[in-house]
Amino acid sequence: MFLKRLEISGFKSFANKTVLDFLIESENGKNQGITAIVGPNGSGKSNTADALRWVMGEQSMKNLRGKKSEDIIFAGSGKKARLGSAHVTLILDNADKQLPLEFSEVAITRKIFRSGESEYLINGSRVRLQDITDMLAKAGVGKESYAIVNQGMADQVLSATPAERRMVIEDAAGVKQYQIKKDRSLRKLESTRTNLEKVRSLTEEIKPHLKMLKRQAERASQSEGVARDLIEKQARLFSYLWTNFQNEKNKFNEEKEEVGRQMNNCQREVDKLGDEMRAEAKVEKGENRQGELENQAREKRTRFNQLERDLIVTEGRIELEKEKQKNIQMIEEIKIKSIPVDLKYVREGLDEIRREQEKLIDRIEHAESMEDLQDIKEFARVVQQKLHDLKADVEKGKKEEKIDPTPKKAVLPIDTKVLEELRVKIAGFREEIKKVEEEIRSIDLEIQKERAFDRERRQKFFEVERKLRMKQEELNKLKDNFNEAKIALARVEVREDDLRNQVRMELKKEVETLEPFSGQIDRYVLEQDISKLKLKMEQIGGIDPMVIDECNETSKRYDFLVSESADLEKAILSLREIIKEMDVKIEKEFAATYEEINKEFTKYFRIIFGGGNAHLLKVKREKVKCKSKIEEGAEEVPDDIEEENKEEDNEIGIDISACPPGKKISHLSMLSGGERSLTSLALLFAIISHNPPPFAVLDEVEAALDEANSKRFGRILQELSGSTQFVTITHNRETMRQASLLYGVTMGEDGISKLLSVRLDQVGAGGRIKE
Repeated sequence: MFLKRLEISGFKSFANKTVLDFLIESENGKNQGITAIVGPNGSGKSNTADALRWVMGEQSMKNLRGKKSEDIIFAGSGKKARLGSAHVTLILDNADKQLPLEFSEVAITRKIFRSGESEYLINGSRVRLQDITDMLAKAGVGKESYAIVNQGMADQVLSATPAERRMVIEDAAGVKQYQIKKDRSLRKLESTRTNLEKVRSLTEEIKPHLKMLKRQAERASQSEGVARDLIEKQARLFSYLWTNFQNEKNKFNEEKEEVGRQMNNCQREVDKLGDEMRAEAKVEKGENRQGELENQAREKRTRFNQLERDLIVTEGRIELEKEKQKNIQMIEEIKIKSIPVDLKYVREGLDEIRREQEKLIDRIEHAESMEDLQDIKEFARVVQQKLHDLKADVEKGKKEEKIDPTPKKAVLPIDTKVLEELRVKIAGFREEIKKVEEEIRSIDLEIQKERAFDRERRQKFFEVERKLRMKQEELNKLKDNFNEAKIALARVEVREDDLRNQVRMELKKEVETLEPFSGQIDRYVLEQDISKLKLKMEQIGGIDPMVIDECNETSKRYDFLVSESADLEKAILSLREIIKEMDVKIEKEFAATYEEINKEFTKYFRIIFGGGNAHLLKVKREKVKCKSKIEEGAEEVPDDIEEENKEEDNEIGIDISACPPGKKISHLSMLSGGERSLTSLALLFAIISHNPPPFAVLDEVEAALDEANSKRFGRILQELSGSTQFVTITHNRETMRQASLLYGVTMGEDGISKLLSVRLDQVGAGGRIKE
């Protein structure tokens, strides 16, 4: 058996699906070898070891470097949201059938959701955690075995108690499955003892109660005659009441059916009127002719107003053109006269008036609205006033000079073509205004017709609504009557149920099985007779008729408890035999494994340190007495429990003695950090060489070693890789050299771990990858 593949998705920093393949063909054709996982600190290398330990059944969040179960699910980053689940799949090659399954390939999957739910699967089938633990224990691997050594765990074997070290040796001896079976048997034994105490307590509790029930059962047989008479009278009374209830029920049913028929007829009329209202509302909603006509009228009035504005603007432009012509003629008159005046003053005045005229012409050409024309008129009056002022100044002048009849810049005469075009526009505007007025009058008539039609439709709608409201009120009254009939009927049915329950309780039969009542009875007298008979029953002893049945049931229960007590005592004896058998097997395998591992430990210690001496020591320690829970104040302990406790008072643990060359070490605490790492590695290699696991995961176990010791570590690792598949998480270059397959783990800004793999036999000269 060996590791084939590990698939991780959503586990810790591995947010995306990541696959690690471990298929490495060695020279003997077996799939062993060394796979190294490298990368910078914090990139997520150790998360692969945590994923492997988790999928193999680890339940302790402390061992997985977390506090809560949801801590192992990807928590999100600045660029990726958190995930809702995580799952890890471990694929093992089972061609040698080391796992007790009839599959050549076994896939173990574990899933966890942020809600706390989890799933365990083997080859896609859901299983229990216990099934996975048992299967891996039989194969010699598991979450607590030496096959997975996380950061700091290598040194823990030196700091562990002797009992904890013994458990490591037992794992190496392959007795894990026996230990699991023994532990389960111990738990079952403790539970069986507790159950036996409960059964004995219940038996003692039932004994006096059973004696009392037997006495009451004897007295109950004396009251049979009185009970027979009481039952007869109760049957007559109950039959009479049942018949009356049936008559009332039939009456109320008829009333309810009649009201129901009226209510259905009224409901149909209400539905019909409601359909008419919806139809009218639909027609009103669908026909929006009036709105369309009003929109058309609004558009036409807008067009009419625009045409009027255009007409006024055009007429204003014609007036301005005529005004401009008058100004030009006045200027020409001034130019051709010989008037005694200052020539320079006249020229400057004429030049200014020409510039104002040019501005006036330009503004006329670009006029677009009534406001623009009003401003132009004001501006033209200003120019005209300046011209009159200049003329008056000329008439008052004293010098007589001839004004140059040729102006510096010719004033353009009025354009008759422009005036003609403006008159044509005015005629077109007036014709279109007349046409639009006709269209507006036509649309207004249609709007008035639509409004009249809408008033008629609304009147019809309100009439239907009034009828519907009246029918609805009538329907509500019928519903109230119907509900009252139902309530009255329900009251009768409740009384029927009460009577039915009373008959069941008093007569132990169904009310329908009573003989039908016929004739008349005095209910008051009959009820008085029944009360007297009940009082007589109480005077006789008031024994419950069920006391005989209760006595029989209690007797059966007592016999059952006695039988269960005997079965539990037999189960305790059987569990003790199983525990003793497991102890013998464990002790036998442990003794042989201890000697072998002790020799291998000394051997590897001397190889790693280049000398010195180290060995394992058996030590006895006192165990906590009496695991079974014995109640305080008990006078004596059962002999079998006392004998078992004496056997378990002492147990053998394992201590370690290590002395590097050239030193005298009396205790492990005197070793340096590097020496502690080397000692723990020597013990780890001794265990692996004695009972090679199918695979082993080592997480930075050689971090404290120097270069020379790292080379020794690499040689030993290479030597053991022939029988064990190693997966090492390391920063050590020497360990990387020994690896056949190298995985690099990196983490980007998104906080997600990614893998890069290369087989070292593909690396050529200069570090290039061979094709």
